[in-house]
Amino acid sequence: MNYDRLNEARKLLIDVADRLQFIIGDTSADSGTHYQTVEAAKEAVKKALAEMSAAINPPINSDVPPEILAKAEKLGIPLDDIEVRVAISQHDISQVAAILEEIDNKAEYVRRRREYFLIRLPDMRKEKLGPRLPVVTAKDFQAPSEPMPKELLAEIKAKYNFDRLNQKLSSSRSSLFEKIKQAEKALGNNINDEDEDIPF
Repeated sequence: MNYDRLNEARKLLIDVADRLQFIIGDTSADSGTHYQTVEAAKEAVKKALAEMSAAINPPINSDVPPEILAKAEKLGIPLDDIEVRVAISQHDISQVAAILEEIDNKAEYVRRRREYFLIRLPDMRKEKLGPRLPVVTAKDFQAPSEPMPKELLAEIKAKYNFDRLNQKLSSSRSSLFEKIKQAEKALGNNINDEDEDIPF
């Protein structure tokens, strides 16, 4: 338990209580001023809640990939802010990456990026990061180090008729060569001496 964080939360809540007490006692001020005070009090309560969460479960962002933290910093997300740190630690990395991508795509339209980050982060879908297809390496194509047992090899040969297939291939190969030879012989007999330079 981090008591410094709890003490910070206590100070924030006391300040909020004092502000609200002042509003209740001050009926002369216009409602616009009171509205701004209430909004500031709401933000202070959110920060106090973040301080209490950090007191119980300290936000550790060391497992967040550095490229995600760098992108957040580049987009103007204050990483030293306790609410931001607690939000990052309480959500999946894929959600953090998704909200940063959304802010990057809407950069010209999102002015209050910290608030946008905190509000939209819980709405992001959890997804598995990394390639969607399995990664294939050279190791996957390596032949097994141990030779296949002879019994298993004989069983596979018998099952798929490898011997008959080999015989067919060899006979078809030899018959093809025979046909080529016969064709060459027939051509040789029919070609005149003047046609010997034809590239056949």
